Formats: sequence, structure tokens, C-alpha cells
Amino acid sequence: MLSSRGAFIAIGGILLLSVGLSAKGIGTVTTMIPILFSGEGLIQQSGNQTASGLPEGMEFLEAFEILNSSPIVDYSMFLGTLLILASVIGLPFFRASANASLIRVTRRVDREKAFAGEYVHVTVRVENTGGKRIDFLEIYDAIPDMFEIVIGENFIITQLAGHETKEFSYIIQVSTRGVYQIGPVKVIIHDRLGFYFEEDVRHFYTEVLCYPSYEDIRRMEALSKRRQQGKMFGAHKTRQKGMGDDFHSLARYYPGAPFKSLDWKAFSRTGELMVREFEAEKNIRIVLFLDHSGSMGAGIPNNTKLDFAIRSVMLVMKMAEERQDLFGLLTYADRPTSYLPPGGSKSMFHQLLEILALVEPEGRSDPLAAVDYVMQRLPRASFYVFLTDLESSDSEIFTEAAKRARSRKNRITVISPFGPLFETKLTDLSTTERAIAEAIFEEYLGYRKQVEDSLRGLGVEIINVGPDDILPNVIKTYMKGKQVGKGSV
Repeated sequence: MLSSRGAFIAIGGILLLSVGLSAKGIGTVTTMIPILFSGEGLIQQSGNQTASGLPEGMEFLEAFEILNSSPIVDYSMFLGTLLILASVIGLPFFRASANASLIRVTRRVDREKAFAGEYVHVTVRVENTGGKRIDFLEIYDAIPDMFEIVIGENFIITQLAGHETKEFSYIIQVSTRGVYQIGPVKVIIHDRLGFYFEEDVRHFYTEVLCYPSYEDIRRMEALSKRRQQGKMFGAHKTRQKGMGDDFHSLARYYPGAPFKSLDWKAFSRTGELMVREFEAEKNIRIVLFLDHSGSMGAGIPNNTKLDFAIRSVMLVMKMAEERQDLFGLLTYADRPTSYLPPGGSKSMFHQLLEILALVEPEGRSDPLAAVDYVMQRLPRASFYVFLTDLESSDSEIFTEAAKRARSRKNRITVISPFGPLFETKLTDLSTTERAIAEAIFEEYLGYRKQVEDSLRGLGVEIINVGPDDILPNVIKTYMKGKQVGKGSV
């Protein structure tokens, strides 16, 4: 194909040739007009003639006659012909010698899975499998718009000798969770003068799975190292009398009590037989219900209600793993979309990351279908924590879901992102916009009060949160459930 440069040369040649031919044609007409007007009748009708034999009023044609006799017209036609030939005649030879199929391109990445904010190193290898030299070669490796190149470039302009291999690499930063594809690759071969090119698009892709950001967990781990056991981010045990190792209290001797549990020092002080009771550490079973209906996608890009809810799930999962609690997850919209049964293995965290990476806001919310799905597979009482904005389902449906969950002795807490807080700040609005926003706030609060009133009698706690306090409230909810033994195993 002709390149932009080749097309420019060809068009220029056509224009020059056209101007030359036009000048020649007009010059021919100027020589014919006196002949046409030389007849007796025509002379009488036309009146006087100029010195060159042209009728009066046609003197302007003399300029074309002068131009026709000038060598400029011949040069213009000659140069135009040369440009046309130069831009076209070499095309068959180029197509015969340039073969993009002989260029082999491969790609490799240093990791196919990364957390949001981390970096991926991409290396592209280009090999000329033919024996002929390629003087001008361009390779472009396409990347998703969500990725940012931080080091290097995703293209190369080079030349390749026969059977030569070259590599180029670049580093990209993945910013948003999801599944992305690097590719395709575009191969372009040019001739030496840049008149022609051959283009070939290679549709091969490398998939990169981007997990949600790990920054919250890193900060939590850093704080954990500086806090003692029993603090907010330390280990919390559910106290229950049993056969553990930590002393709980003294109690009067009862028939059948193990002889080794007798406390002789207490007997010497009180004269009564006393037995030592110990604290048995108890783990809890917690199931998070992540609502990813359409309304959960509202908010600032990368900081939507769903994004904050996903960060909350990751935090609770990591804390439960460290404290050897059983953790489960159900994602749902108008139906359950993925389910991770409660467990405590470290491999579960990777399964969780893959689930969360693919979650997208869609449809309406059906908490009743979500609760039924879990209770069919998990008959034991557990601690249910809902992360939902309560905006995509009717209050009656959520009330019925809570009733069914409570009938199986499940404990329920709802952490509800309050939509307006995620979408705007009152301080950034004008007076009129603030008045409208406050009216919307009142409408949202009225609906939430209706839901809270219907759930209060069922012992369901609803915590309204914004972007500034959702993570602390999620952690606090988990810790409180751990301390009082909600969903004890």
C-alpha cells in the first residue's frame, strides 16, 4: 500500500501533469481561434481583431499562448510524470520483497496476576525468520486504556537483518481490578524512501487478572506489629468456659469434676473444695453477603460503594484468617453469583481475590435469594454480615430474608453505604444544589428508617456508613462479633 508520503508524491505528480496538459490544451485553443474567426462572415460579425489575430475581448488568452510556448509547461509535465512513476512503479517490487508474515512476534509478562497499583513487566520479542534485510520496521503492542506505561514504550522502530532477533520491554501499572488483555500487535514494514508499507495485525493476547488493592491489608499488618495482643488489631478470643489453657475462674467442686482440676491452695484458704475452670478459645463462623447490584456502582470512579465494600471484604477475610475463624462469602445481585463456603485455609484468600476481581455492578438486589442459597448449603448458625446500600430491593424482601435467617439462629448485621455520601460532598455544592441534595438525603433516610423499623424487632443491626468510616465500622463489627461469640463454631 502507498504510505502517506507516497500518496503525497503521487498526488503532486498528478497535479503537475494535469496543469501541464491543461496549459497545452488552452494553448492549442488560442491558435485555433484566429483560424475560426478568419472567415469573411465571422470577421464582419466579430468586429476588430488584436495584433495576434484574436477577436476583441479575448486578449486574456494571449497569456496562455505565451505560457504554452514556455518550457515551464514541458518541465511540469515531465516532473509530474516522473513523480507518478516513482510513487507507483516501485510498488510491485516492494510487495514482492516485503513479507510481514516472516516477522515472528512473541510476548511475555513477569506476572499474570497483580494487585491494583502494582506493576507488570512486559517483554516483546521480534524475530525476522526470513533471509532478507528489513530496513524499516515498526512494532506496536496495544495495552488497555486502564493501564499506564511508567517505564519504556510499547512500540519499537528498527531494522532487522535476516534471521536477526530484537527485544523491547516496558512496565505498566495496573490501576483497576478486573480482567484485561494486552494485545493485539501491529507489524508495519516500510520501504527505504517511505513510499510504501505493508501492515499486519496479530490477534494474540495476554490476559492479566488485576486483584483489588492490597494497601488496606498492608496498613493493617503494619499496625498489627506495633500493637499488643488484645488491642483493636490484635487477637481477640471468644471467652467460654471449658478445657482450654487460660484460667477463667474458680468454682465449687461438683460431683464428676476431674481430680486434677482441684485447687488445693483455695481449699486451704476457704476450707471448701474448689475447682479451676479454664477459658476455651472459640472461633466464629462469619459469612459476608456482598451486594453488587447496579446501585452499588454509584460514586467516584475507583471509589464507588462497591469498591469500598470489596476493600471491606478483603480486610475481614485477612483478619479472620489470622485469627483462625471460618470465613465465607456470597456475592449476589438479582441472584447469587458466586459462593465461597466458610473455611480457614490460606488458599481461600486467593479464591476470594479472584471472585472480587470479577465482580461488577449489575441488575437489582435480591437478598432473599442470597439467604436461601446460603442456608441450603450451610445449615449451622453463623454470623451474617450484609454489605448493601438497601437501594435495589424492597424493604419487604429484606425483612423476609432476615426472618428466614433468624429462624435458623443466624446473627445479622447490615453495613449499608449511604449513597449520597459517596456521590458528592455538600461543601462542594452551591446553595441551590445543596438544597436539592439535602432533600435527597431526607428521602434516603426516610426509606432507611422504614427498613430499620421493620428489622428492629428481629434483632438486626443496621450501620449507615460513608466513604470515611466504612472500613473502621466493618472492622469494629467483626471484632464485636468475635468478642461476643456471634456464630460460634
